[in-house]
Amino acid sequence: MNQERRLSTRARVQSLGLMLAGALVPLAIAPGNAAAQDGVEPVNFRRPITLIAGGLDSRTSDEPENTDVIMLARVDVPNQTVRAVSIPRDLFLEIPGYGFDKITRAYDFGSKADGGSFKAGASLMRDTIAGNFGIEMDGVVLTTFDGFMQIVDALGGVDVDNPYDVYDAEYPTRDYGYKEIYYPAGWNHLSGEQALEFARTRHQDGDGGRVMRQQLVLRALLDRARDPEIAPTLPDIMVENLSAVRTDLGPSKRLALALAAPSFSNDSVVFSSLDGMVYPDSTSSGMWIYSGDWSQIPGYVDGFLSGAF
Repeated sequence: MNQERRLSTRARVQSLGLMLAGALVPLAIAPGNAAAQDGVEPVNFRRPITLIAGGLDSRTSDEPENTDVIMLARVDVPNQTVRAVSIPRDLFLEIPGYGFDKITRAYDFGSKADGGSFKAGASLMRDTIAGNFGIEMDGVVLTTFDGFMQIVDALGGVDVDNPYDVYDAEYPTRDYGYKEIYYPAGWNHLSGEQALEFARTRHQDGDGGRVMRQQLVLRALLDRARDPEIAPTLPDIMVENLSAVRTDLGPSKRLALALAAPSFSNDSVVFSSLDGMVYPDSTSSGMWIYSGDWSQIPGYVDGFLSGAF
């Protein structure tokens, strides 16, 4: 029996996140803050599954819990591929039961309406994607700023090849202040806090630059997780960091993904965005938003996730 088979079910489930970090969640950890129980039979994925992967801005319980990072990711286990589309957090669309607002608000509306329930927030995110994009979701995987930093630090940091100097004189801090940050072009080794800054800043180059940096960090996380020095320690790392993720995936799906995880690599991960289909705009009340060309967006997202282009 090889080492993978000897790992506990709990550890295998958590190892998935780092093996598929490049697409499952922009804050890069796996499906499963509640580990599957021993004896659970994994499902047989005969078709790809589609996930909402996101990062929550969670600060205090009385403040909105907005989804600052949103990706739609399709994981094709039989073919060992992941395709993910980044969705701007300020995209203006209809949130079922709440009218038109930014997509970032969907989770918070659903969660707060049910006493802070994760499942209620995840359910409204699913309904929002289905209603606007016409795509049914198989699961939701979310983490927080703290969860992201926790995972990056647990891996000893990440190395990213930054394509150009990044400077922000007013990067927003957790206490609602500002700080100056700078990341030079070329290779940078980033701690959890630095990786969060690198992935969040957008003052210099807007949402397009931010999405690009998020994808760089995710690929770096996947590379780090597959490093021969790190890979053997993944089960322990994941068990120690269970609290970093929230998901509504059932234990059988989490287990199946975990068992498939070693077959995925960065070469099998493809990213896209809605560039060219969204544009800066404002509502009648003056709220800054991204409006979208809804004659193109649903078809593009479905086609990309399906591998048509």
